[in-house]
Amino acid sequence: MVHQYLISLLEMNTFGVFLPLLASSCLLLGVATQDVKKGSAVRNVTQELTINNGVDWGDWGPIEFCDEGSFVHGFEVLFDPTGALDETAVNGVKLYCANDDHYDTGYVTSTVGSSGQWQGMRVCHEGFMTGFRAEVLEPQGVVHDDVAVENVEMQCGYNGEIFAGVLDLPKFTPGTWSDWQQCEQGSTVCGLQVRFEAVSVGDDAATTDLSMYCCKHQ
Repeated sequence: MVHQYLISLLEMNTFGVFLPLLASSCLLLGVATQDVKKGSAVRNVTQELTINNGVDWGDWGPIEFCDEGSFVHGFEVLFDPTGALDETAVNGVKLYCANDDHYDTGYVTSTVGSSGQWQGMRVCHEGFMTGFRAEVLEPQGVVHDDVAVENVEMQCGYNGEIFAGVLDLPKFTPGTWSDWQQCEQGSTVCGLQVRFEAVSVGDDAATTDLSMYCCKHQ
């Protein structure tokens, strides 16, 4: 849309009137481009990790990255337990960030729901997180309750320790674990994006899909 606007100004060839507008449009275009680069190139994103069994309900939330120079060393899951009229299981995933000296630098979440309890931090004893997988219940039809993502596991290091976000998972209908998704050597997890079906009237599933991002980490 912006490009079409600039072309129209050039075709008019009336720079005396439109030059200020042209300069303003170029400035806005430059800022937008810089913002895009700031979300990826500055963080040196090497991979997007996606699960192979996510459910395509709801909307993707924002992509959130740890601060530059920080990487994920722990995570926590917001979980809605059994017993509700409309169970939703995983309502959020929080990734905790730290620098190479292992000083905490904050956390990222993308989209988070309002139901459930945080299950406690799972923190790497050494190193940073390099992979994850998710347990997902496939669509259950009109008779049974849909919950989509039921649990998340993350791995520290390459083939290192594994942590589950929800321990002693309540007796939902068992879902299927996705394939493991791993950062390549020299990269670690640095951000995420969550797909979320908002709670409304009816059968909702909260977190339905998620992606994580790997950043170059030498």
